[in-house]
Order: sequence, then structure tokens, then C-alpha cells
Amino acid sequence: MAKIAVLGSGQVGQVLADGFLKHGHEVMRGSRDVTKLAAWKEGAGPKAHVGTFAEAAQWGSSVVLAVKGGAAEAVLDQCGLANLAGKTVMDATNPIADAPPTNGVLKFFTNLDESLMERLQKKAPDAHFVKVFSCVGNAFMVNPELPGGPPTMFICGNDK
Repeated sequence: MAKIAVLGSGQVGQVLADGFLKHGHEVMRGSRDVTKLAAWKEGAGPKAHVGTFAEAAQWGSSVVLAVKGGAAEAVLDQCGLANLAGKTVMDATNPIADAPPTNGVLKFFTNLDESLMERLQKKAPDAHFVKVFSCVGNAFMVNPELPGGPPTMFICGNDK
């Protein structure tokens, strides 16, 4: 089984980390503040580990980026770009702006000329980014059961 680093101490990071553990993988969750993850680690079992962003990125054979979109570039810096080189980075972020929605529509801090994943790929050119999980809510990220069957999960990237 794989060693998967999940970067992020929020709900999406927890759902994905728990899902990888459920499927037999070993997981290290990374955070700026590792103490936020103490309760999760205590209840997650022997294959669960915690560390800084850099420790998790170095440890994992694959990496999941599950942080607020506005923090994603800074998190890559905190990982150390060398720790991401040659690894698949599953990007679950969305470029949602800090501004409130307008007429119920979320605002993005990116535009039609460049996506957040393109920015991240430019920042860490030796990593292999793939966009995943960002088009569904976290309740549907792991083994979703819907009346019509499992949903189609879109992924994209620039590396086979």
C-alpha cells in the first residue's frame, strides 16, 4: 500500500485521510500547526501519522493538497519544493476568493487566463499535479453512494 501525505488540517483533509486509511494506505497529515491534528491521530489508528507540511511532503510517496486555495502556494513553499519533486500531487483546492458570494455565486481569485493548478505547477515544476476531488463536496469524496450509482469524478493533469 502507498504512503500518502495529506496536507491540510481541515474537513476535506480529514475526509480524504480517513478514506485512504480505510482502504489500507498509510497516511501522514501535514499542518502548519501539528497540535491541531492530535485528536485525529489518536483516533485514526497505527497507520496514521502527523507532521509539518515539509515532513509530510518528504514522507509521502504521493501528496494530497487539501488546503484553502488562497493558502496553496504558501503551503508548497512550506513543503519545500524538493520534497515534492517527482511525486504525484493530488490537488483538491479551489480558488475561492475571500469575498462574499454575489447573488449566491462564489468569487474566484483566478481568472480565465490561468487556473490555480497552473500556478501551482509553475511553482513546483518537478511535481506531477493532477486536479481531483474539487468538484464534489467532501461527503461524496470517498465511496459515494447515490441512487444512480457512483458519480463521475473528473481529473486532469499534464503528466501521464
